[in-house]
Amino acid sequence: MVMKNRTLRAVAIGLFVAVEVTLGVLLQTIGGRAGDALRMSAVVLCCLFCGLIFDRSADYMLTQMALICTVCADYFLVWSQPRVQLPAMVFFLAVQLAYFARLYLSDNSERRKRWQIISRGTLSAAVLIVTAVVLKQRTDALALVSMLYYANLMSNVVFAFADFRKQRLLSIGLLLFLFCDTVVGLGMLDGYITIPQDALVYRFIHPGFDLAWACYLPSQVLITLSLLDKRKSIE
Repeated sequence: MVMKNRTLRAVAIGLFVAVEVTLGVLLQTIGGRAGDALRMSAVVLCCLFCGLIFDRSADYMLTQMALICTVCADYFLVWSQPRVQLPAMVFFLAVQLAYFARLYLSDNSERRKRWQIISRGTLSAAVLIVTAVVLKQRTDALALVSMLYYANLMSNVVFAFADFRKQRLLSIGLLLFLFCDTVVGLGMLDGYITIPQDALVYRFIHPGFDLAWACYLPSQVLITLSLLDKRKSIE
């Protein structure tokens, strides 16, 4: 299909990146529902651009599925009023499982594939047990799904970088994804403990701009472009 002509592909990529950069700058300066609309537009654009580079590969199908789930998750976290966290985190877990499948199927190392299964299963079980032990009666579906999601995201980052030569843009995109969620998680500390304003953690959480989206939006752009990056490496 689409974008087989190299010049057309270069122009389309340039326009896509330019629009995303513009949206990324605007959402840092515009608040309220207009800012929410910019955030949703940026994520939807990644999903639509992925459709322009359609092929029948497992990499494409899994990435497109992940981007669709990302749009659904952000709908509940960004656009829905009130925001609904549990379905959002279920969709985000599906996102990471799709990227896990992409990493697993594209990996040529049987040893690393075995470690993907063993380590991911072990880490997932561990975080569920620790969450239940720490929260006790306060343990709920949101906490369990969120920790399971975060464990799978961390695993994806590790194994993407383990195969960095084949997964360059995907690796960096997933790392930025992890940075975003780490910032969001640290931001939630404000509701549990008092952090002095002169503390390094406080300055990191409150840098004067939306740090989470400064990591999140580039992550989605790089993950989308990772399909083209892989094709280029094959060519």
